[in-house]
Amino acid sequence: MPSQEVLAISTTPAAAHPGRRVHWLELFFDLVMAAYIGQIAHTMHGDPSWLDAVAFVAFLAAAWWAWVNATVTMNLFGVRITPSIWVSVTIAMIAIGVMAAAVPDALGERAAAFAVGNAVIRLIWAVPWFANRRKIGVPWWRSVLYSIVPASLWLASIGVAPPWQYALWALAVAIEIVLLSFLSGQQAWLQSALDVDHLAERVGLLVVIVFGESILSIIAELNTQWTALSGLAAVLGFAAVAMLAWIYFGYATSAVERGLRQLQLRGSIGGLRDTVMYLPFLLIAGVTLFASALGTAVAEAGHQLPAGAAFCLSAGISLFFVASTAESLRYGAPRGDVILWGPAGILLPWVLPLLSAQIDAEAVVAVCGGIIAIMLALTAFNSRRVQARLETHAAQEQQS
Repeated sequence: MPSQEVLAISTTPAAAHPGRRVHWLELFFDLVMAAYIGQIAHTMHGDPSWLDAVAFVAFLAAAWWAWVNATVTMNLFGVRITPSIWVSVTIAMIAIGVMAAAVPDALGERAAAFAVGNAVIRLIWAVPWFANRRKIGVPWWRSVLYSIVPASLWLASIGVAPPWQYALWALAVAIEIVLLSFLSGQQAWLQSALDVDHLAERVGLLVVIVFGESILSIIAELNTQWTALSGLAAVLGFAAVAMLAWIYFGYATSAVERGLRQLQLRGSIGGLRDTVMYLPFLLIAGVTLFASALGTAVAEAGHQLPAGAAFCLSAGISLFFVASTAESLRYGAPRGDVILWGPAGILLPWVLPLLSAQIDAEAVVAVCGGIIAIMLALTAFNSRRVQARLETHAAQEQQS
């Protein structure tokens, strides 16, 4: 979520994108990501344990990083969609599809398939970097370290027994994350080459997909639990999803482009990295947990919501606002512009696990919707407050 200063100047319809738009091929690629997110959300249905939560974060991180690599590579080298790019994206889609099919038993018999999928997608996205390394000035060893070494670790893990197998997986992802902390040699090129409008649209479209998983989860559970109370929980859950989406799409989509553009103008490649690659992961994880918990609530209507599902519901909303607050501050918002809604959005949802032991699942969803409604009101009020301040400041500058 962007800074409130950015939000304040973004209440009019979004202007036309000065950068390029997302290509249909990229949307096609995201369909497989939708399948993966649906698979991983399903692992958190019911009453998930702490170990389930750890596995959820790990599996989502693997897919998220594959998506990030695809998005950044297409942003830099996919302006013109050539036959070779079609082939590359198709292979990447197959790789993520294999990962999605393997997720339900990725810690068991399907571990090898999961590892192969991760290796293939990293090798595929290494090709454009090697092909353009001289033009962009990136040394060959960086692409080897970023892509070839992690892919090799994924493949080597096939012959290693747990838990060392999982340690190799973690190391493979950690290498990619850590390497992105050292971008000093590429800052000048990245500042001019990155299309921030394209990046903002890519993140926004993925968020749409994840919100769609919330709706699908509600409908699927209602289909199997066709009762009046389940219907009530479904309606309340849909209202909660709609309000959370309102907060994001009503106050963020066009403003994210402005925030990213400000970071680019300041030459803050680290800021672009954090707000495109790192922080949206928390938001995606939050909405996915939220989706899984709503599905469980519909299935458990008339009964108490399991403790694991109540945790997912609280953690999902809280992570959404953790990501929103962190991105606002990273864009450069004063702390005073997030103090009204940031801490409230992070802390208020944690009343839900306490209530879940006292009231039925549909009532917990109702309280959840109330919390999100409060956050929607606070966000809207804060946006108007900041906008009024900026308008006053602009008027004073004109007078002077």
